[in-house]
Amino acid sequence: MTRPTGTMSGERTGREARSGEGRAAMGERTSERTSAERVPASSVSLRLLRLEDASALADLEDRNRSYLLTGAPAHGDDWATRAGQRAAIAQLLAQYDAGTCLPMAILLDDRLSEPGRIVGRITLNQILRGPAQWASVGYWIDEGESGRGVVTHALRQIIDVAFQGLGLHRLEASVVVGNDRSASVLRACGFQECGFAPRMLRLGIAGDGWADCRLFQLVDMREEADDPRGEVRPADPGAPDPAGVQIRAEVPAFEETLALYDAVGWDAYTEDPQTLGRALAGSTRVVTARQGERLLGIARVLSDGASIAYLQDVLVDPGSRHRGIGADLVRAALAPFAHLRQQVLLTDADASQRAFYESLGLREAHDHDPPLRAFVHLRR
Repeated sequence: MTRPTGTMSGERTGREARSGEGRAAMGERTSERTSAERVPASSVSLRLLRLEDASALADLEDRNRSYLLTGAPAHGDDWATRAGQRAAIAQLLAQYDAGTCLPMAILLDDRLSEPGRIVGRITLNQILRGPAQWASVGYWIDEGESGRGVVTHALRQIIDVAFQGLGLHRLEASVVVGNDRSASVLRACGFQECGFAPRMLRLGIAGDGWADCRLFQLVDMREEADDPRGEVRPADPGAPDPAGVQIRAEVPAFEETLALYDAVGWDAYTEDPQTLGRALAGSTRVVTARQGERLLGIARVLSDGASIAYLQDVLVDPGSRHRGIGADLVRAALAPFAHLRQQVLLTDADASQRAFYESLGLREAHDHDPPLRAFVHLRR
């Protein structure tokens, strides 16, 4: 069973929500109706956009056309069509493949909507690596679902994906002046106002279209608590970071392995340590995260070396989470199997799991084209 370490260009920019729950920058729009029934966080999930979402998104764009007109940038006549949305999604997925964008659909599953219905989008844009480790975040939501807390839940999920899954250090958002509710949503999710940019974005608004924006940022302070210098861990497996964490291929000593499984509460292993020992010995590849000699995390893979690799047991010590270690372990564990046709894992049915693993390039079986089925028999 695989678990995450914690709780993911072509986009519209700086939209003004006329009665909005929030609208964030470099990205998209949203709104709020205070009379609407709010939904629990468990009803909102994220997944990677796919080409077959074009019809649903075209319907949303068309239905919300007048509502979203103010503050929206100019688009061609075919923007709110299936063909226009398919082209936009294809562009975003190309940027996703290049590692510069993470475009996610916002799904709502509650009694007031169809299960798993797309109600908007949220995207990490312009992802920068190197010394910056930065991205901008943008989103929009269907007017009919505004005011229910959907955007707030989605924003919190994408923050977890950005910091824990992608190992980013900073997120930025911009809000058109006057959109105070959008600013409130950002603040509720931990963003702080950091500046003002006159005539920053050219939007489809009155006058010449240039809009003044308020700038917000969110820095991963959890990472800085682990490393007082605030330095970012490198993504290359095996390269030591400034705080001394190293990802490497090794089978750790059994005693320290058992202690790590106990620390994360995986009692199915700790209550049967002999099985854990045999599982480690039978693994094709085991990678660890260490700070000095201290074991912080483990991931292991089973593979036939020709067609399939199965990712199993990704775990990070609770005191060392929120530093991108889990994502680095996954990348390092699967690196030798990148040429294989199938990379597979089984994990808990938690909404954050989907966004975490999709940020690393994996997709749920039923989201493939053509769709796949997955079957499992678990002995109790």
